[in-house]
Amino acid sequence: MDIAVNDAAERLGVHPTRVRQLVRSGDLAGHRVGRVWLVDPQDVARLAGQKARAGRPLAPARAWGLLDLLDGGSALWLPSVACSQVRHLLSKLNGADADCWRAALRSRSQVLRVRAHPAAISRLLAEPQVLAAGPAEAARMGVDLLAMGQIPQFYVPSGRWPELVRALHIVEMPAESNLLVRVPRGVWPFEGHSHPGVAALAADLLESAEPRAVSGGVAKLNELSTRTVGARR
Repeated sequence: MDIAVNDAAERLGVHPTRVRQLVRSGDLAGHRVGRVWLVDPQDVARLAGQKARAGRPLAPARAWGLLDLLDGGSALWLPSVACSQVRHLLSKLNGADADCWRAALRSRSQVLRVRAHPAAISRLLAEPQVLAAGPAEAARMGVDLLAMGQIPQFYVPSGRWPELVRALHIVEMPAESNLLVRVPRGVWPFEGHSHPGVAALAADLLESAEPRAVSGGVAKLNELSTRTVGARR
């Protein structure tokens, strides 16, 4: 049986307003009956479990270095010692569950739920360095999932985002968002690439409220880590 927003907020240790934001953004399963929001208690338990398991995350540049290694790159922005440490961590993460991967990688991007005119969304994707992301892109890159009814998702460099917000009249509006923007912290990890790597797209799926998307993301990360760790032996 679904539970009230106040009950969900108490279980998650957040304000009820935050629960409503999570439901509207699709990060928490729920629905509206008249003027009342109701929330799926199993999905509340999922988010509560993520919070309980959250350990110390990697610094953003190292998190992106780990994902770049999974995609066959060399994490050129990392000093050699840091790169070796990330490779060692990768061997420990090989075969890990979604919570462990999520905890290690969670500091890598600022995630913004915004509202933009449809024409602005098309213009945004045409911008240099702006890359399509999200479940549809992950499925196109070989992650095993069915992507339906998702709002567009893009990766945008931190240095370009403020200018694009002004030029395209983009408004941060989590409750009524029609676009999700990921702004990588610490480094632009896709220099010279026309699309994000599959490891980054798989990691993004770990934040989904859809269990099948999370399963697809962790399966792909472990597939890539097994290949990467095995190649070094």
